[in-house]
Amino acid sequence: MKHLLYHDLIVAGNWCNLKCSYCTSVADADDYGAVTSASRRGRGATIAIAEVLAMLDGFAAQVDAPLIKLSGGELFLLANAAELIAELAQRYAHVQVLTNGTELDAATVQRIARRGNVSFNLSLDGHSAAMNAMRWRSPRIGARVMAAFAAMVQACETVEITSVISAANAEGFPAFLDVLAAQPCRIVAVPIPVRGVTAAVLFPAEARRAFAATLRACVRTHPDVLGPAAYYTTLADFLDAGGAQRERRCHLVTAAVQLFDTGAVTPCPVGWTGAIGDLRKEGAASVAARVGTHKMYDLLTRERPRVPVCRNCFSAADMLNLYLDGEIELDALARLPLYHSAAARARLVELREAAVSRLTASIVSQLGSSEISSRSASAGGSASPMAMPARAAT
Repeated sequence: MKHLLYHDLIVAGNWCNLKCSYCTSVADADDYGAVTSASRRGRGATIAIAEVLAMLDGFAAQVDAPLIKLSGGELFLLANAAELIAELAQRYAHVQVLTNGTELDAATVQRIARRGNVSFNLSLDGHSAAMNAMRWRSPRIGARVMAAFAAMVQACETVEITSVISAANAEGFPAFLDVLAAQPCRIVAVPIPVRGVTAAVLFPAEARRAFAATLRACVRTHPDVLGPAAYYTTLADFLDAGGAQRERRCHLVTAAVQLFDTGAVTPCPVGWTGAIGDLRKEGAASVAARVGTHKMYDLLTRERPRVPVCRNCFSAADMLNLYLDGEIELDALARLPLYHSAAARARLVELREAAVSRLTASIVSQLGSSEISSRSASAGGSASPMAMPARAAT
């Protein structure tokens, strides 16, 4: 049995009702199978829930994870999305549902929130039409999203907001945090910079550096609507450097895996690379055997990312990276709904210990155990070869 932190399940990934200027996911989803579990693409379409669960349960028997992220396309275009969420909530300690909010009404939000172990992650780039210009241009759509947001903050204990930062909304981000701070529930705002081939056009280097300064100020002025401070300061450092070349190692593929309802499995839930298998065609045991061992895992975990899609990537998953690097404390990370459960905390500790072991083995391999012993002795103690934390944990 292999142990991960979460499964990331995409249902009908090629069907969304928005055409965000910076999005490549919907177009790329067909690369992992065009025939999804959706009965069709149109109002009233449904998910083949039994098929999805059979595929997922078979995989989970081989690759265990206490948490699951669920998204589309836009999940709530499918009439029985809430039923799928209910089934997943019985199988996982926590279910995080990613949505653009356009298809959610207050009754559905309340029904889902009442489950207790389900949380929403709403894609929202700001509090004004101008800040969301890369997401929608229709006032009607904007009104529906803001109505869903209003329902969430009334029904939920905590709501995560993911904002893709570009030149359109960077300047207004502090004002957006003011709006979030005034809501009746706890909000965690998670900015992520636009990435991909259009990143340099949509978020030029000068605007990135200006937003880096803004972020550092927000850590001081708006801590109540932010997650662990190290995430925002590390993002600021990345943006200061132009955001064109990631230098930090990414651990995400050691903690999560992407599953498509088409059967495709990819190592990374953020930067989609080649599939490592197909659950529908090959079966769970065959595909699960490649999790952690396929050649892509070595490429995706290099000290300096080698895979093109990784080079300008910085995402919410970097909170997990920073925890595994010792720069965020467990209690701080566990304030986020996804990581709050006892099962999540236990698996996080397990993964951190594994990360420490990998780093130690890497250092031993590079320097040789005799040199480490010599350095330790000359330092007057048996210092661990660990280099964590690089900065004070927050």
